[in-house]
Amino acid sequence: MIHVRARKPDGTVVREAKTTELHDLSSNDENLIWIDLDNPTPDEIGLVAGILGWTHLTVEDLISTEERAKIEPFDTYTVIVMNDLLFSGVRARLETPEVDWIIGKNYVASVHYHNPLYVMEAREGEQFIQAFLSKGTDFLLYALIDALIDGYEPVLDRMHEEVEGLEQAIIDDPQPVLLSRIFELKRDAISLRRVISPQLEVFSRLTSPGYGIVSEDHLIYFRDVHDHLLRTFEAMDTLRELISGSLDVYLSNVSNRMNEGMKRLIVVAALFLPITFFTGLMGMNLPDSPLWSDTRFWYFISGMLVVTVTQFLFMRWKNWL
Repeated sequence: MIHVRARKPDGTVVREAKTTELHDLSSNDENLIWIDLDNPTPDEIGLVAGILGWTHLTVEDLISTEERAKIEPFDTYTVIVMNDLLFSGVRARLETPEVDWIIGKNYVASVHYHNPLYVMEAREGEQFIQAFLSKGTDFLLYALIDALIDGYEPVLDRMHEEVEGLEQAIIDDPQPVLLSRIFELKRDAISLRRVISPQLEVFSRLTSPGYGIVSEDHLIYFRDVHDHLLRTFEAMDTLRELISGSLDVYLSNVSNRMNEGMKRLIVVAALFLPITFFTGLMGMNLPDSPLWSDTRFWYFISGMLVVTVTQFLFMRWKNWL
């Protein structure tokens, strides 16, 4: 679906402008337009592309949802590819849906195939439309991207909580299912790095002097977003270390439990070893039957009890039991 918001030079705001009006609106450089393509079909992207003069390469990139974060300049517009972060549910997995921005002389177009809350709120909020459609395309771009980056922190917090809960579960009872969850989170951390790292490169170029998209007055806002991305990158590295630590804790806990089991088996074997020796010796030296009629039988039984109790007390004294 195509949503068009426009602000005219006299301050009039056009909400839900029709696609047929888009050509006239974009033809006037004094108008400022925001086109939001919400789960667009290829035909809708092609329609807007025809009106605004996007190349077929741009159309292909917008239809695809597996593009790497990048900034790509063209003659009359610039394409920025970024990613949103989603992480929710009981056994959540990280999702990184693509969000594309096209910045022209007097318009900003956003393309997404999920429903980010910040876009929906901005699209329907009268205050947002009045405030950000009056300060230029670069400031509108900043407002939308800043809302996108602000959504990263809650996702990272939830992932940190998931890892901390996983560590506690590993300490309490290291079940095999926890190992698969560790590797799921590890793959999520790799995906997180894969989308955050190129976005840092994008903002390094955007905040470079003279790049042409961001005015000097608004450069400080994009630098602030760049700082948020840097903090996200640092938090991501911390998250990866926590996940690796969880794996180490799991393996260590499983190894310790195995060692405890082996120790108990060894103790049992050690307790039965002298008893086995005595019974073998008794069997060779007591030919008469019944055995209990021979006083030596009771000596053997008493000796086995004494040795077993002595072993047990010695192991308790050494804290082996």
